[in-house]
Amino acid sequence: MIPADLEALALADAIGALDVDEQRDLHARIAALPADVQGQIGRLYDITLSLSENIPDVAPSISLKQRVMARIGAPARFTITADEGDWNDSGVPGLRVKVLSVDRVRGLVTMLIRGEAGAVYPAHRHTAPEECYVIRGTVLVDGRVLGPGDFHHADADSDHGELATPSGAEVLIVGGIADYLPHA
Repeated sequence: MIPADLEALALADAIGALDVDEQRDLHARIAALPADVQGQIGRLYDITLSLSENIPDVAPSISLKQRVMARIGAPARFTITADEGDWNDSGVPGLRVKVLSVDRVRGLVTMLIRGEAGAVYPAHRHTAPEECYVIRGTVLVDGRVLGPGDFHHADADSDHGELATPSGAEVLIVGGIADYLPHA
């Protein structure tokens, strides 16, 4: 099965939408895949090219182009209600995460973390500033017990010891994408 991100990139490449560096990176990633997946991607290119040859070029109307360009340049806004979004396994036993927002320009992610009683987040180093606000429960940070309404900040390049939640907790985190979503 073709990974979704590679499928989108291959489709963009097939229609000539990637620059030279993006093409080089894509082709290197494809070369590292198993032969059967490379074959699937090759067929995807063939189908895309075949379809594109049979579709006439049609320029969008000026008003459509203006609306699309205005939308692209408009600042984004969105809302996630408490019952929306997915809670996912964090890779750390007893901790689940719900990503609320990813800011690739600043390299930050905003997310909720829920910890079961006794969960421990391992010692780590921050690649970006991190801000933590305790919503419920308790979190042990630097020898202090933080509870609802308490806040903790750590600068970029700072080291953190283990973080623990003796009773369980939910916290709001704004921190480095590389720290929390290394594969994003």
